[in-house]
Amino acid sequence: MAFGELPIMGIVAFFLELFIVGPLAKKLAFRLVQPGMDKMIFIVLAISAITVCLMCPLMSLAAAVLFKGGLQPELLSVWIQTAALNFPMALCWQIFFAGPLVRGIFRRLFPEKEPEAQIS
Repeated sequence: MAFGELPIMGIVAFFLELFIVGPLAKKLAFRLVQPGMDKMIFIVLAISAITVCLMCPLMSLAAAVLFKGGLQPELLSVWIQTAALNFPMALCWQIFFAGPLVRGIFRRLFPEKEPEAQIS
């Protein structure tokens, strides 16, 4: 059943992350950490944690509306229950598995260039 929901939820997640959550998460994270002043791991963890804090309730709402009875009088309780059940897994998945995996893949695909020595 989850694989049947995956294409719809994937599209919803893509657009939420791209247009709403991504920019907002960075803006909120940079209130807590400062690039250049804080260690990169703290910046990455702040952005990741805030992204989960924003995406989990939004995706849980989408799942409650699309797959758990739609717009019904119990929508609020279904949404809160879904978000509460999803949040611990989403946070652990992002911090310990998905985030490091994606960063590792991107590091291999797009290696940082060494700064060229300046000739005076």
